[in-house]
Amino acid sequence: MATSVRTRIGKYELGRTIGEGSFAKVKHSKNLETGENVAIKILEKAHILQHHMVEQVTILFISFFLFHYN
Repeated sequence: MATSVRTRIGKYELGRTIGEGSFAKVKHSKNLETGENVAIKILEKAHILQHHMVEQVTILFISFFLFHYN
């Protein structure tokens, strides 16, 4: 039987990759406190810095937190 290693970040356990783009991956994850299934986007910091995208990413996250009601 194959053993899979799960990565934990804070209260989340990361699972399989469900999407991938030019500078980020989206992982299926689980909140270990509530059992809720979520998707977590993991950005490649080096790519963002190399392509001077810090301001765009900052705006993206600010808008997410301002307009995401859940």
